[in-house]
Amino acid sequence: MMNQTDFLNQLPEFAGIFILMFSTFLIGYFSSWWLHKSKNRKTINRLKQEINTLKSPKQLHDIDTIFTEIKPKIIEVMKENREEMKTATPPEKIIEKARTSYVTYTKSTPELNFDNFGHATFEEKQDLTQINGIGPYIEQKLNEIGIYTYEQISRLQEEDIRTITELIDFFPGRIERDNWVGQAKSLKVY
Repeated sequence: MMNQTDFLNQLPEFAGIFILMFSTFLIGYFSSWWLHKSKNRKTINRLKQEINTLKSPKQLHDIDTIFTEIKPKIIEVMKENREEMKTATPPEKIIEKARTSYVTYTKSTPELNFDNFGHATFEEKQDLTQINGIGPYIEQKLNEIGIYTYEQISRLQEEDIRTITELIDFFPGRIERDNWVGQAKSLKVY
């Protein structure tokens, strides 16, 4: 057990350690307070400056001046637009033209050349969702047009990819970016 004289002999050592730790704490505390204050001070000064510029009557006066200079030009442009609108085609003729162009518009659907990449049946169907970029919806669309296997996808050529993109309403260039052909080649090995 420690007697009183030993404790008194060690007291100056404890006091020195305490003073050292306390001074370190104070230095850290005040330096962080000062850094925090200076950081906030910059933000506060910037916001004060923005508020003062918004309050200044000079800027409001400039806006009024600009508006009075622009107003005659705006009126002039509006008059010109009114004149153009009066001489424009009547709405009935526009409607008639739109109807005839809509009725005569026909789009032929492209056809796939299965000789390029082969035929497959539903019984041969593979899980196409293993290819990155093909989800369940796209897999269903591919199945609807007759594409069921990795072998078929691995043999696709550029013209086939364009046709498939149009048939399944897919993003142009997405099949190439996702590298379906390369992924299918690696998957058909397994």
